[in-house]
Amino acid sequence: MSPTPEDASHLSKAREHLKEGAAEARAELDERLEGLLDQGRGLLSQAELLIREKPLAAFGIAFAAGYLIAALTRRR
Repeated sequence: MSPTPEDASHLSKAREHLKEGAAEARAELDERLEGLLDQGRGLLSQAELLIREKPLAAFGIAFAAGYLIAALTRRR
């Protein structure tokens, strides 16, 4: 059974619809990614500011976090 011109038309329309949907999805994902990157940059800036303002507290927190992670992952 060979495809008819009507089948080819439906396939062409389906292909275009798929391309449009993919382009919209990509644009939305790009927007979300950019938002997440901006959020991450903001958090990094806040962390840098906190470290500059209170270096001893930052060191203590980092040390405690490292100790806790090591204790939790240590095999007995």
